[in-house]
Amino acid sequence: MNYFATRIIQFAYFIDSSKRYQHLKESTRKVLEYPNSKWKFYFDLFMVFLVVGSVLFLLYEVKHPEENPYLDGFIQFSLVVFILEYLSRFWIYSDSHKIILDYYQQSLENHIHFSSLKALGKIVRKKMDYVLSPLAIIDLLAILPSYRPLRFLRIFLLFRIFKLFRYAKSMKTFAAIISEKKFELFTLATFASFIIFAGSSAIYIFETHQNPKINTLYDAIYWAIVTMGTVGYGDIVPVTHEGMAVAMVLIILGIATLAFLTSIIVSSFQTKIAELKDDRIFTDIEKLENYILICGYGRVGEVVAKMLHDDDYPVVIIDIDPEKIKLALQRNYLGIVGDASKSKLLIKLGTSSHVSKIICVTNSDEMNVFITLTARSLSPNIEIIARVVKKQNKKKYLLAGANFAFSVDETIGLMGREYIDQPISYAALDEMLTENIGVLCESITIHPHSLFVHKTLVDIKLHEKHLLLFGVARKEKEPIEGLTSYPIEEKTFYFNPPLEFKIHSGDNLIVMGKKHFIAHLRKLSDQRSSL
Repeated sequence: MNYFATRIIQFAYFIDSSKRYQHLKESTRKVLEYPNSKWKFYFDLFMVFLVVGSVLFLLYEVKHPEENPYLDGFIQFSLVVFILEYLSRFWIYSDSHKIILDYYQQSLENHIHFSSLKALGKIVRKKMDYVLSPLAIIDLLAILPSYRPLRFLRIFLLFRIFKLFRYAKSMKTFAAIISEKKFELFTLATFASFIIFAGSSAIYIFETHQNPKINTLYDAIYWAIVTMGTVGYGDIVPVTHEGMAVAMVLIILGIATLAFLTSIIVSSFQTKIAELKDDRIFTDIEKLENYILICGYGRVGEVVAKMLHDDDYPVVIIDIDPEKIKLALQRNYLGIVGDASKSKLLIKLGTSSHVSKIICVTNSDEMNVFITLTARSLSPNIEIIARVVKKQNKKKYLLAGANFAFSVDETIGLMGREYIDQPISYAALDEMLTENIGVLCESITIHPHSLFVHKTLVDIKLHEKHLLLFGVARKEKEPIEGLTSYPIEEKTFYFNPPLEFKIHSGDNLIVMGKKHFIAHLRKLSDQRSSL
């Protein structure tokens, strides 16, 4: 290996290990490429203003060629920004050092000679893919109108307007429609071209010696296009009977062609509008912090979503049925049509960072277990609550990683038994926990830095806060002696603990009281301890 090749490889390794370089390139990508980045949003707004402003100033300069320092300064500033943007996009399009390292690794594995020329050739070919892309060509041509010595280059001013396709979502949508329907549009364009050619040829034959306004084939083509577009400027009118017949045929075919074109565009827009709505929903979801993800919007999902929404918890719903999601959206929930068992969707929703709890309430044990497995693999610490459809499958949920698994039928059965055994007590408790008097029973989790950590129940003073402590759930293998306790899953539940009971990190306080009193206690719990 020669000296030049060695230096190239060393430099590639240096770039690959440089955190400053990687951070700078990633930050540039966030500004220019990442669709959900707020910096890209601000940059796009700035570029739209710059493009529109520079176009208006250049158009003004056509009629007012005299020197204007403010105008010249703005045009030169926009030119510098356009050049820097073009070079930045050229830079981030590919990682040249990775191309070199991949080629070097292949040469080592295959015992072949590392050629620096081949490595550079791979880099150039990759960069040329960007240079020859449509948007890059538009970016380059948009720079040329600012080069004053070559006035004829002002025609490329149109390409500066085309730069708006890069920044405006609506224009991106229209460009995507054109790209997706290119076969249909090409077929329609072929048909229209044939009609225009036939019509212009016919009118040229019939009118060239009778009509003084049709002297060349270009005049005939112009008339055919205007007539087929049903515009009818009236500057050229056929004077022969044959020409009039050609005009009538062109008008009918023009209407049919425009109707076909309209149907293609409208059908594509309907599809794209649905995609745009999904993108907007994902954007709204990204703004949420610690929201609850409900998988399934059946009868159980509807009840769970309503209760959480009424308690001001941020909720996002996933279901594979579009009609159910449509219903959820009508009820002002954030909903997405999709399969919650797919890791790609859960990653996009930020399961490991933005989701606090996942509630699996679909009508299928298999689906709920798959969702649990996928969510647990993405986030080991997330709390997963799953609905058990068939009681014998409950153990599978716990093995899959669910923190809690509940059966609706079993819960209803227990409630029925309590009502039969103690109807008066059950009725009183049910009355308190309904919205008739506004009393709620909720769990408050104590985080490691909570103000309540290592405090006793005396210090918390729940009675002064108009709250009743039902019990405390704690992760303990051995329960505290002398206290009334019950094993619940992996926790121990202490019913009505004494006032000297000390609160630990990770405890769940089960309290009863008015909604606003519970919210006040939760806010106090979330305050950080000064220790």
